[in-house]
Amino acid sequence: MSLQSFWAGWSWWLPPALISVALTLYFTDPFIGDWDGIDYTILSIAGYPSSMALGRNLFIFGNHALYQVFHALFNVPPENAYLIFKYAVVAQVPLAVVACWILARDVSGSLYSATLAALFVVFSPIFILYGGQVMTDVPSVLLLAVALIVHLRGIQQRRTSLLIIGAALVGLGVNLRETMGFYAVWLALAPFALGWKPRRRELSLVAFSLVVFFLLALGWFGYWFLTDSYYRHIWFGWRESMRQESARHPVSISNVVPYVMYFFISAPLVFLALPFAAIREWQQRKLSPLLLLGFMGLFADLLLFLNYSTTINWRYFLTGLPALAPLTADYLIRVLSRLLGSARLALASCFAVLVGLGIVFGLLVRPVSQEFIDRRAMSKEYRRQLVNVPRDAVMISGAQTIAVIYWKAIGAGEWETIGTGGGWPGDNLLPIVEEHLKQGRRVFIDADPRWWLPCGWQRQEIPAIVDLEKHFRFKRVTETLYELRPATDATGTDDPHLRRLLPENRPEDTKKCPPGRA
Repeated sequence: MSLQSFWAGWSWWLPPALISVALTLYFTDPFIGDWDGIDYTILSIAGYPSSMALGRNLFIFGNHALYQVFHALFNVPPENAYLIFKYAVVAQVPLAVVACWILARDVSGSLYSATLAALFVVFSPIFILYGGQVMTDVPSVLLLAVALIVHLRGIQQRRTSLLIIGAALVGLGVNLRETMGFYAVWLALAPFALGWKPRRRELSLVAFSLVVFFLLALGWFGYWFLTDSYYRHIWFGWRESMRQESARHPVSISNVVPYVMYFFISAPLVFLALPFAAIREWQQRKLSPLLLLGFMGLFADLLLFLNYSTTINWRYFLTGLPALAPLTADYLIRVLSRLLGSARLALASCFAVLVGLGIVFGLLVRPVSQEFIDRRAMSKEYRRQLVNVPRDAVMISGAQTIAVIYWKAIGAGEWETIGTGGGWPGDNLLPIVEEHLKQGRRVFIDADPRWWLPCGWQRQEIPAIVDLEKHFRFKRVTETLYELRPATDATGTDDPHLRRLLPENRPEDTKKCPPGRA
């Protein structure tokens, strides 16, 4: 598709792009977003890679460069840096939609199919909700779609430069989200599946493109891992926390239920139409670019099943959506056009169904999701709780541990934390608290039930928290904040009522636990 035809088709791609902007702004997170987003914000300000997986370097250092520019030009303080990072993601939402439209247009040859495919992305609740957060999901959709467009045109036009640039973009994308690495299979197979002969020149080009991919995918991480001993230390710590999490949520056949549920929620019409679309495309055109791209998206999503996180977090299914949407959109447009007598009516009917599903989804999920959104937004206000303790206090804050780390990172204090989740000390909790007290450090616990959820990993942490009552005395600081004192301290006379945190004492909260996490 030429640049001229792209601008001539503005009436097709502009409406989905505008709808995506409107929905994203309406659902934009009131603060930073998921807990990972707070971690990304801290690291982006500091200019240091994440310990997660391969470091998310492109996202973090891209944000770091943005912050340096805005800080130099407008003196933006660290506590407002998250606004730069968040709205940089918002700005990428319509670009990602347009890129998905171009990709679908290139493989389907239909403006109607391309527009419906873009609408599938627009009405994916994952895409919209994470489009207003400091998260890598939407940027990875944008870069993936662009990479596939460039690489596919390199194959079709037999242009070496486009083939290599496409492979390079996929490799860079691994530094946004590692799941983009699944598309290395596309880089290896697509040229030959779409008509290239396995001759020496073609094999050499594909091999070289894979070398470029792996260098850009692993090089950034490799640099930090080999040159920075502290980074190696925290990376191995992340590996250990993932091992513990994997043990809590082992991959098993029972995971099929949440896996299928999240796959369906991510794009209902895509999920329902996929098997019929694949069969029909094969019958009519065999292994077309449209079908191959769809297979690649399905392959990427199927690989997700091997990771325990897929069954406890729904957002990973954006990995395959840009590749799956064109195949299913083209199928629905063709079938409904015959039934309704018009491609325009087919597109309008699918749009109406997407709007209806969006409304139903909002009515069913919004009350539950809003509770989590509100809880995350409270991290912004948690600084008010921290002003009640010394700047060098040791905090046991449950789910707000990340908030303590965030406010420390931007210079509001020098607190230490006894963490939750991957940072949870397990059986060492009691000795760690005792050691801090021996060193003269003041230790505080926030007993607010909102920070100790009776779901997932915190279900195993809460009994150890309650057990602290047997070994220490407590001084009340605020309604939920208590200072831990040695058992010999006669001034510690307050009861923190930690027993109320136990799951058996919170039936209303346990009812809200996602399936498999209670």
